[in-house]
Amino acid sequence: MTVKDWLYLGIVVASYAITIVAGIYAKNKSKINKTTTAGKVIDVIGQLATYAVHEAEYTGMDGEDKRQYASEVVSQGLSWLGIKNVDAALINGAFEKSVNAMKLANNDLSVSPEPNYSAEIATTVPDSDVIKPTVGKKVTENA
Repeated sequence: MTVKDWLYLGIVVASYAITIVAGIYAKNKSKINKTTTAGKVIDVIGQLATYAVHEAEYTGMDGEDKRQYASEVVSQGLSWLGIKNVDAALINGAFEKSVNAMKLANNDLSVSPEPNYSAEIATTVPDSDVIKPTVGKKVTENA
């Protein structure tokens, strides 16, 4: 066989491989699109729940009223985006995740210790560690 024949054989094998991969993708395309769409919906619900929980925190309501307010905000957001038939357990899970994330963030901010100003701030530095200015020295360029 010549090089030209090997080249044609490679092109034929590659085209068959591409055809097989395209067929498998076309067969499973609806499953892939459904999974991708479900993931996007879950991300949207999580983001809406985060916004709703943060907004409900500043309303001054107590626990159950905050949950009801956040639920209404998420329901309005989902209807505005055209997302229907969302399971209530999914929304409640998004609320719990958002509340826990908010509490963790607030705990991280408030736990930081106050600085200790009673310690000695300035110490004497040895003269060998002090950087001396180079003013007065002539700098020459190498040409």
